[in-house]
Amino acid sequence: MKKISIIAALFICAAGVINANANTTTRRSEISVRFDEKVKIKKEDLPEAVRTALGGNDYNGWEISEAYMYKEAGTYEVELKKGEEKKTVKLDKEGKVIG
Repeated sequence: MKKISIIAALFICAAGVINANANTTTRRSEISVRFDEKVKIKKEDLPEAVRTALGGNDYNGWEISEAYMYKEAGTYEVELKKGEEKKTVKLDKEGKVIG
């Protein structure tokens, strides 16, 4: 009777270890990282709404030095220059400033 109890206990422990390993493997396979491709574009290729936003009072005197588009998100990153000063602005396709 003791042998059956010991064998049953070992079987339950082994099943628990196998199940824990299976869960760990499943969780690892669910993790994915997405990278959005940043592509340099001409300032003329910026959407009209973005160009209009950058032409407003907040950016008076600033000139576009570089422009990039994030393909997946459809957002834009624009590097501005005013004399020696530089800044970067991120906008959505409607010209609204984001993050």
